[in-house]
Amino acid sequence: MTTEQDILKLSLTEIEAGHVFLALGMIREYARNNGAGVWQDEFDSISRDYELMLEYMERGVDDPEREKMYDRIRTRLGHCVRNMMLESKIKSSPFYSEAYAKALGRTIETESLRNMLESFVGEQAMTGLLAEEEKGEKMREIYSKHIGEMSRLFHSMIISPQWTATTSEQMVKILLSPTVDSYDAQLLVSAITIAAINHEDEQKIVSLAEIYRLSTDENIRQRALVGWVFAMAIYGRQTDVVTDMLDDDNVLHELADMQKQVMFCLNADKDNQLIQKDIIPELMKNQDLNITNFGIIEKEEDPMEDILNPSAADERIEKLETTMHRMEQMQKDGSDIYFGGFSQMKRFSFFNDMANWFWPFFIEHPAVQETLDKIGRADFLNNMLAFGPFCESDKYSFLLTMKTVFERLPDNVREMLQGGYEFGNMVSETEKSDAAYIRRMYLQDLYRFLRLNIHKKDMRSPFDNENAYLFLANETFHGNKSKDMLPQLALFMHKRKIKNGFVVFAKRYIDLEQDVLSDNFLHIASIYYYEYANNAEKATDILRRAWYEGRLENDKVSLKMLGRLSLLCGDFDMAATCYHRLFELQPDNNKFALKYGVALMKQKNYSKALEILYRLDYEQSSANTSRAMAWALMGEGKLEQAQTVYRKLTSGEDSVPEDFLNAGYCQWIMGKTNDAVAMFVNYCETTSSTNMVLDSISKKFSKDSEMLLSNGIKPIDITLMADIVEKNIKGKENTFFAD
Repeated sequence: MTTEQDILKLSLTEIEAGHVFLALGMIREYARNNGAGVWQDEFDSISRDYELMLEYMERGVDDPEREKMYDRIRTRLGHCVRNMMLESKIKSSPFYSEAYAKALGRTIETESLRNMLESFVGEQAMTGLLAEEEKGEKMREIYSKHIGEMSRLFHSMIISPQWTATTSEQMVKILLSPTVDSYDAQLLVSAITIAAINHEDEQKIVSLAEIYRLSTDENIRQRALVGWVFAMAIYGRQTDVVTDMLDDDNVLHELADMQKQVMFCLNADKDNQLIQKDIIPELMKNQDLNITNFGIIEKEEDPMEDILNPSAADERIEKLETTMHRMEQMQKDGSDIYFGGFSQMKRFSFFNDMANWFWPFFIEHPAVQETLDKIGRADFLNNMLAFGPFCESDKYSFLLTMKTVFERLPDNVREMLQGGYEFGNMVSETEKSDAAYIRRMYLQDLYRFLRLNIHKKDMRSPFDNENAYLFLANETFHGNKSKDMLPQLALFMHKRKIKNGFVVFAKRYIDLEQDVLSDNFLHIASIYYYEYANNAEKATDILRRAWYEGRLENDKVSLKMLGRLSLLCGDFDMAATCYHRLFELQPDNNKFALKYGVALMKQKNYSKALEILYRLDYEQSSANTSRAMAWALMGEGKLEQAQTVYRKLTSGEDSVPEDFLNAGYCQWIMGKTNDAVAMFVNYCETTSSTNMVLDSISKKFSKDSEMLLSNGIKPIDITLMADIVEKNIKGKENTFFAD
């Protein structure tokens, strides 16, 4: 931000604080040094009005309207300063300079705007009276002129000065009018959004909120929702109309859904990396086309493949279907799977006009007509553009790309496309009209514009501002009911591994609900303190308190967490209690049964643990069950049985280093010292700890000393065994026994 902008911004802070006289002095100094442009007269008028108000008060005049007049002066002064800031941006910012140049001097006058929009609809209707050939030419002429007018209007909206309440009301009426084309209204809502998120204007935000509240056209409504949410989150200013809406359950549901969709947009790069690394290579392996400098040609079939590997073709098809299904599932879950590919297709001159990023796709757009004249109206393209799962700007990108490559495609591929070939999953009419789908596609359009437009560094993006992209945690959105959305959003962030999102929503929710031990609070607080705040003790205390108050009796999520934490902190009685209750709730859940068995072992209740583990081993044998059972047998003194289990574990393909360590304990307790040493050496070599043998094995012996000591192994034996293991690994030549 320039020094000029800093001065004006500081004056706004003083106005907000009620220091109007100080702010007037700062602005006067700014105007003296930099000029106030067309806003000089307005500033002088505000200064005179304020000085006159002060003068009347000094005279002791009692004016019952003084407070209202003061508020009006503050509002006028704030508007004047923001208009000065905008004028400064137009001079210094490439983004605003381009908008100013492309507006071609057009200003926002609501009456002329209404006439222009309604005239366009009327002109279209009149073409119905013309002959078919003449109608086509006339429609092209009408749309060519209209697209140019709308572009100028779009850019003029971006540089429009502060709106009054009257301007806002009139604009809302125009964009809600049934006599205005929906596509025009959608484009202008996007223009207001770009204007509002880049330069604060309360009445633009109000107009977007009112359009969202009153519109019956879901496409217009969802664009308006995105606009007022982001603008309000960026500037932290809540309006009366929004305050009322935040108590509406339907609005809150849409806000929560939008919050999740925004996070999927932010995850676009990560999803693209996954697609490029895992999915695309698999698709390329199975393609039947080669891309060369001369175009795309078919691969020749391998005549020997049917003989040497007759199932190869079926295997390739199966892999291809699995890969495609994985990609489709990502999209179904909400991922922006096309961002990576289409981000490379935004360099066409078409996108040099900012308005073109936000036009809903329609066949009459001059750029579309020009492309179709070249490649024809293939059924494939009609299906793709009408029902393809792409945001609007990607549809334009796709068509423009087809224009550049169509002539290089093999004849049979072009014939296939002309014949109506379907590309992946198409979107049904029902889904296309769904509010969530419309909003998701629009968010992708907005994300592409703010990420890929040539002025991206010059614009304010809500996707780069945590207060904006985590808007429901923003204080501006706090209402009587909005806190009800926090639990589901926190758990969504946790499930998606979005750390900063979870932390923000969890902390906000915990602060609000810390005295209410609800299920949601227990789940979120325990996850937050244990996994994110590195405070297992705090998480355990919260869950213990809930347990003793009788709140966890049937809460499986909290019982699992408390059991896990209790094992970690050594409270084996509580761990056994938790897993016993879980085992009671779900006696067929083998994971709960195994955890219960482990907790019993930690209590040294080996006989009870073995009852559980024997049943588990009989019903569904697994390596983990065998490990627990072998340890319990060793604790119970049934060493021969334990040895049998350990032999099976150490010889199996799914053995782990600890199997050799524990098998060594068993051999040692049985008096088979040499066999024990061999097992310990194997453990050290497997864990790559041969460079620090003594330290590594000593720590393990210390950790498991209770089992060793209770079975007759003496402390001195433990010390000496560590030395023996080190000697066997490093060799006699490295010890003091060497000659």
